[in-house]
Amino acid sequence: MKRSLLLLLSVLCLSLIFATPVIADNKPIKFGIMGPMGDATGLNVLRPAELMINKINAAGGILGRKIEIVGPYDTKWQPAEGIRAFERLKAAGVDVILSGIVDDSEAGLLSRIAATDDILYFSEFASTMTFMVNVRKKYKKFKNYFMFTPIDPGLYWCVEGPGLMLNKQFGWKNVYMMREDSVWTEGIGEMVLKETPTHGLNVVGFDVVPIDAKDLSPYFRKAEKAGADMIYTFFSSFGEAAASQAWDSKLTIPMLGHNGALNDFGYWKRSKGAWGPLITTSKWGSLEKQSAEWRDFMIEWFTGYKDDPRTPMWLGECTWKSIKAYKEAVERAGSFEIDAVIKELENTYYPDAPTMGGFYGPDEGEWPHTWCIPKDEKARFEKNPTRGPGLWRPSHMIPMTQWQPKEKAPAATFILPGVPDDYGRLVTIWPPHIAGGEFQYPPYYTAKDIKRLEHRE
Repeated sequence: MKRSLLLLLSVLCLSLIFATPVIADNKPIKFGIMGPMGDATGLNVLRPAELMINKINAAGGILGRKIEIVGPYDTKWQPAEGIRAFERLKAAGVDVILSGIVDDSEAGLLSRIAATDDILYFSEFASTMTFMVNVRKKYKKFKNYFMFTPIDPGLYWCVEGPGLMLNKQFGWKNVYMMREDSVWTEGIGEMVLKETPTHGLNVVGFDVVPIDAKDLSPYFRKAEKAGADMIYTFFSSFGEAAASQAWDSKLTIPMLGHNGALNDFGYWKRSKGAWGPLITTSKWGSLEKQSAEWRDFMIEWFTGYKDDPRTPMWLGECTWKSIKAYKEAVERAGSFEIDAVIKELENTYYPDAPTMGGFYGPDEGEWPHTWCIPKDEKARFEKNPTRGPGLWRPSHMIPMTQWQPKEKAPAATFILPGVPDDYGRLVTIWPPHIAGGEFQYPPYYTAKDIKRLEHRE
């Protein structure tokens, strides 16, 4: 009897021992979310997470484990609040942080990220190149940090690319730069001054605009007086104001640039149909040329949320691809162990629009954990391009789009379901492989304006 009892107890103990890992394996994967939740920026992290995580969980999770969202914690655009949010997520035991905070705030987190090697940190918004210097030089401390948004040189090339296209098309050569007074634009501003002249263009002036500026017309007038053909803009806080004021003041200098608030579909309604002066970064223009997976996500967002932002900014796409990359990396690794996942993240590359780009390892290039593309044009469209020093550069694959009225836009332009008939169309004009149309002059441009712009006077 005693022997039977001991045998039974032994079996029970062994059952508990072997059952424990099964219970642990079924615990949820925790995704922590932080960012300024009071505007479109924070929602461009939260909404992709909600949409994708619900879909992943409904399909059984990742290797049988469901995902749980922790937060979101509002950083209110303040560095101190960013630190507080990070510490709260760390205390909650998250596995991954999806961070929508801007460069100024993230700079205060680098020492904390370096001291936290058991959490993957995915940066969706910050782009400062000095962050990636730390990843390259102190890889062991920063190997858990991945920058999903393009680094500063890539953001510059996003604007330079269509600038060169318009130079070839219309002969535009004179560039005026306007950048907001913030950390992320400093490196880009230096590149404009150094790189632009090497491409046969002239920098005829530049301004550093205070982030609390209300009236941009004085800056427009300075650009006109300088004889600018194009204005390169690098704004996040007042991109929509720049576009609307350019329309209201009938500015006849096309603007190219990064303008975070201008990308969502609600802009057409808010601006009462203002279009044309500003060609801006957007991930959802000309969806007829983009992958079905991304197009389906866009439709789900647009039909699922009835308030602004109706469509994502670029960091919404960054969040989308970061969750996608994590899921695929875990599945390839067959493990949630952080070093195994990091190794697979370093092998991530997407050749499809609008996600073109990926990562590589610490000994395979200059910027291992920032979003990059091969320098070779053909290799960019391969699923697994060769990695190695000197072969890749920071990605510039953020498409440039222009709002156009339906009667001006190409007939094939994709229309999201439920779009009002009087809404405009967001048409991609660059890069060529996903362009759905060409630049259109706004209706207030006179024949004389166009002759002047095209240097036919």
